[in-house]
Amino acid sequence: MANVAFLPLGTPLLAGPGAIVATMLFVKRINGASDAIAFSAALVAVGVILWLFLRYCNLVVRILRPSGVELLARISGLLVSAIAVQLIARLCRGIRAWRLLIRDVTSAAELLAR
Repeated sequence: MANVAFLPLGTPLLAGPGAIVATMLFVKRINGASDAIAFSAALVAVGVILWLFLRYCNLVVRILRPSGVELLARISGLLVSAIAVQLIARLCRGIRAWRLLIRDVTSAAELLAR
């Protein structure tokens, strides 16, 4: 039986919010014709590479066999979990820094009020 969860996980990684935001950020950094050409070439290259991988994925599955595909799926899951942990850690640090900033501003306001 095919894994029905495979496609919904793969699609957002290819053309989801992260890819859209990354594209928007890189477009903002374009400062001239050479940057625009390089960015366009990079987009075309990424599109061609993705097309090649998706076009020949059956060949890769035949080479890796089901156990290799399962191994890659588990490694991918581990990487996504590590990214999630990193994001949560950054969030906690950001909240802590925000609290320290508010405390410092409050202390400064209290000193000025005296």
